[in-house]
Amino acid sequence: VNRSQNWSLPDLPDKGTSAVPAVLSPQQQMMKSITQGLFFAILAAIAALAIASPEVKVVVYKGPKKCSNKGKNDEKPTRVEPNYSVAFHFTVTVDESSVGSRESIGRKIESSHDLGIAPSFPVGQGKVISGLDQGLIGLCKGASAYIIIPPHLAYGRTGMPQQGVGSDATLRYDIEVLDIQAPLPNDFVNIDANKDWKISRSEAQRYFEEEGKVIDLDALWDAEDKNSDGYISWEEFTGPKGSEEPPKKQRQEKKKKQEPQKQQAQQQQHKQTVGSLFQSMDTDQDGKISKAELARMFEAVGQKMTLEFWAESDPDGDGYITFEEFVGSNEGSASDEL
Repeated sequence: VNRSQNWSLPDLPDKGTSAVPAVLSPQQQMMKSITQGLFFAILAAIAALAIASPEVKVVVYKGPKKCSNKGKNDEKPTRVEPNYSVAFHFTVTVDESSVGSRESIGRKIESSHDLGIAPSFPVGQGKVISGLDQGLIGLCKGASAYIIIPPHLAYGRTGMPQQGVGSDATLRYDIEVLDIQAPLPNDFVNIDANKDWKISRSEAQRYFEEEGKVIDLDALWDAEDKNSDGYISWEEFTGPKGSEEPPKKQRQEKKKKQEPQKQQAQQQQHKQTVGSLFQSMDTDQDGKISKAELARMFEAVGQKMTLEFWAESDPDGDGYITFEEFVGSNEGSASDEL
């Protein structure tokens, strides 16, 4: 191998000279390919860093910046810590540093002021987007702050189009911390080793042995196991059990809240279905169904329309079925005969 080989790329021709393509040696061709590949890889890395800043930025612009929970035990906390519940007002917009469409910059996505209620939840438990979970920790009660959240800690590449959040959007939360509550004691979660939301005798025995406590399990079960199924459920447990309810109960509450919306959606779907059926029968599209059109529909399903059915479907006897009449007949005898 010739170690004095020149591995640099050929110089570009000077102005005024003919640009005759240089003949590259195999080594030079390989080096050129590697150099170009590295160049584009570096560009891609820089672009990725520009899109996804690794950190959440927090700027306290009003209120206390320093606080501590190392006071007396009976004092209310003044600093947000993991698992502490925080109540706060917020307004979230698309930040000016966002790389998406410039038209979305500054767009308001959501505000608790519009809702008329300040949300409250335990911090650091995944109840909200990761960036907000991180940004709230360390803030003081009474503080107002901007929390700037990069895309990968917000809604990422997919965004949230239904709320006006585009792909790779950087979010800006303007928040005011109203109240902070320390986590409630939760003996239940410590005893429930397999996290099935019920305590078995073996789990209770293991827990109290590790705590160095002697307890009468029979007496405990007589007092706590209300339905005598051999387990102490979260509902039955009378000791400290925090504020988080079992997922099943959460789902039931969510289902209860969603029921009116579900009924409304079903009614809307039913209306659309009836409307589509009416239009399919109204072959001449004059907004009403004639006797001949209805008869053809019956023939299409292998049945014969009776005069009694027609009389019931056309109560005003004008020879046509309007949509209002159709809806009435569709709810009753029409569905029975079909």
